[in-house]
Amino acid sequence: MYTLSTNPVEYIIAGNPEASVSVLEKLARSTNAAVRARVAENPNITVDTQLKLLKDENPEVRLGLSFNPMLPSHFFIRLAADNNADVRLSLAENPNVSCTILQTLEEDENPYVAERAKKTLAMVCPEEYALATA
Repeated sequence: MYTLSTNPVEYIIAGNPEASVSVLEKLARSTNAAVRARVAENPNITVDTQLKLLKDENPEVRLGLSFNPMLPSHFFIRLAADNNADVRLSLAENPNVSCTILQTLEEDENPYVAERAKKTLAMVCPEEYALATA
């Protein structure tokens, strides 16, 4: 789990959807991965900040992006190809991910990711799931 910085207020502000873009950009550069991951989830961050966090070395930060409701669909494609299985599993569990990406994850090399993608696909894309299993 995360170790919060000596100032846990940063973590709280990072998750506030009303936080200013400039504050969120500053927090996106935090040395604390928990703060960066929380910023990644925030719907108020800019596309430039999303892109920066998409390249973050810490998989928890990239995983945080999968929960961002304002993330552009082409970023989901990059997350679906992430080298970290936890990031891909998070996408496979996300009902807001497109059916196309879920179908890609259904073929994932990791059996947990593939199985979770199948379950999510059946729930949110029943037509595509029915065609795939027919």
